[in-house]
Amino acid sequence: MPNSQEFNDLGDQWLISYMYSISGMVLPTLFTIGHCLEAYCKSALLKHDPSLNIYGRKYGHDVEGMIGEIKQKVGILNNVEFLPNVEQRFMIGGPIPFNDQLMSDPEYLHYVPNQELYWVAKYQKDLKYIGTSGEKMPKQFGILVMMRNPYWIPLLGELRRYLRTGEQNETPTMQAFVNRGQYPADVKEFIEPILGRLL
Repeated sequence: MPNSQEFNDLGDQWLISYMYSISGMVLPTLFTIGHCLEAYCKSALLKHDPSLNIYGRKYGHDVEGMIGEIKQKVGILNNVEFLPNVEQRFMIGGPIPFNDQLMSDPEYLHYVPNQELYWVAKYQKDLKYIGTSGEKMPKQFGILVMMRNPYWIPLLGELRRYLRTGEQNETPTMQAFVNRGQYPADVKEFIEPILGRLL
């Protein structure tokens, strides 16, 4: 039976991979951070209720559903919000035509800073196929993806703080990473606030 620590360590593996992503590789970068978030969400749910069937159909790659359940049952991630019309309006119709009203549109202003989360939440299962002619793929799309996007720091930090509560040590993967030392400055700058300590 899977446990919270296993998914926590898996999330750390994806997080370390994400920190070493290469500029311009939009879909692998999203794929990596999406799986990091998914693993941490599953870890949080298992920490709250170790009897969950985390491999069941209910969870799968449903990041949005898991975040909703974490908000309700665990009481964290309360600042994460999903608006119902964002996908149809801004994600799958190709480039968004600019007009004067766009810059005062509350849904658009919400989508822009949260777009990586929306793409991860809506397309996690198929992120690796976006851009192909698959039947379920958006035919036109535009995504702005940042390498080591600071957007993820508070979200992942909040999840990791919950997961580390009551734990004596870091996961084996993160402990090995921390012990290694000698990190590029941009990696240090990204990971330190998530870990809640200096390297």
